[in-house]
Amino acid sequence: MMDPDRWQRVKHIFDATLAKPLEEREVFLRDACRDDASLRQDVESLLAAHADAAGFAESPAIAMLAGPLAYSADTAISALAPGLELGTYSILGPLGKGAMGEVYRARDSRLGRDVAVKVLPAALAFDSERISRLEREARLLAALNHPHIATIHSLEIANGV
Repeated sequence: MMDPDRWQRVKHIFDATLAKPLEEREVFLRDACRDDASLRQDVESLLAAHADAAGFAESPAIAMLAGPLAYSADTAISALAPGLELGTYSILGPLGKGAMGEVYRARDSRLGRDVAVKVLPAALAFDSERISRLEREARLLAALNHPHIATIHSLEIANGV
């Protein structure tokens, strides 16, 4: 695990690199990391993950699973009704929605815990490009381990509800 000071340095250089035009990033990164090849590798790894995310990380994540719902009446979703069973998950209610999906609070009956379940909106459920993007998002998040990043426990592809 990376120590907090190291992480702050990596994050600072990563953010500063992203702020530069593409054609200036290589020179900036070389100067910022100097002779520290490990530092450069850490920053380049984050830059590659950012590029692979294809804009996913630009939208806010759900800040918390419990507590007040962070959406207004005009953005409320109700495609999956409370009580609906999706495998071992029982839908409890909506948490939010965005361009890439709808997120619900659910109960995992097998493990006895509350989880967030993200589903593609019905209009996109059969769009192979959107399904691929959701799979990339899940793989990206599954590769990360940080207390402020959601943990991916499962990726399921269903034929319908």
